[in-house]
Amino acid sequence: MIMKEYCFKKNLLRFFLFSVFSVLSVNKTIAQGDLVVFPKRLVFEERNRTQQINLANIGKDSAVYNISFVEFRMNESGGFEEITAPDLGQQFASPFLRLYPRQVTLAPNESQTVKVQVINTSKLQAGEYRSHLYFRAIKSSKPLGQEKTEVDPAALSVKIEAVFGVSIASIIRKGESDTSVTLSGLEYIETAESGSVLNFDINRKGNMSTYGDITVSYNSPKNIVYEVGKINGIGVYTPGTLRKNQMRLQKPEGVNFAGGKFKVVYTENESKEIIAEKELNL
Repeated sequence: MIMKEYCFKKNLLRFFLFSVFSVLSVNKTIAQGDLVVFPKRLVFEERNRTQQINLANIGKDSAVYNISFVEFRMNESGGFEEITAPDLGQQFASPFLRLYPRQVTLAPNESQTVKVQVINTSKLQAGEYRSHLYFRAIKSSKPLGQEKTEVDPAALSVKIEAVFGVSIASIIRKGESDTSVTLSGLEYIETAESGSVLNFDINRKGNMSTYGDITVSYNSPKNIVYEVGKINGIGVYTPGTLRKNQMRLQKPEGVNFAGGKFKVVYTENESKEIIAEKELNL
């Protein structure tokens, strides 16, 4: 009876953690391996100097995570390349951020918060500063309470363990933004291999990054509107000015993309304000 009650409580806790992070929505969480992180980016502005990150271990094993800062540049395809010195027009946020703890141990189905705080504010000049918080699993052990197994010292064994890491952008902004964004290069391609694909570019200009969601709709010749594509969390980080995108479209049943037009709308991730939009006549 006691064992059944323990298993029930354990499964209930696991369900609770999963439910909490699900309610917070996929748009705002990021997961790698058994680690779930919320939110998936931090933005510090004038009156917002301290934030918390929630970590949850949804796996069956205990894990230890080291937390550090890494520096990245974003290329035109949206990929990240690790760097040690900032590019021209780029400023690192890590000298102005303090985090604690820097190491977290999580048992199965356990969660913990990490505090991140802006420091040395007197040295901040107007503009945007960006670094990435990196969470790396450094150790994996058996579930709590599991007995050790005897190993034959004469036997040869090989154990391979995947080590997971996840990073989130941490951005400090000071002063007013003069950033402007446009969409360009819309091109529709349909092939037997790749299906229906829409290419487009996001062009950023100004002193701050842009981040938001892309929605593509198709307006048929009969003036019926279908949502045919959506991508959440697309950014163009300073000092980058261009991000090239290729988006696979979902063709509604019985609809051919012939005539009519596509409309691409780029909206701010939180406020849902329209950042930029563009149409392509077919």
